[in-house]
Amino acid sequence: MTTTHIERMKIEHKELVNKIAGLNAFIHENSMFNELCVLEQKRMLLQAKHMRNYAIVLEQRVWIALGK
Repeated sequence: MTTTHIERMKIEHKELVNKIAGLNAFIHENSMFNELCVLEQKRMLLQAKHMRNYAIVLEQRVWIALGK
């Protein structure tokens, strides 16, 4: 079975949302985050922000591709 580009975007979005959840859990729930240097903490927070923005754009692309 071949997957369409829409199905691939949906899969990518779902995987990305799971990765975002994992990163956010580490940032907000794991005491190891506070042991990192401030620059690494900032990089991880920036990474989470970019991942969220990417997920938003990907979700919009899915909706547009579905004609909604």
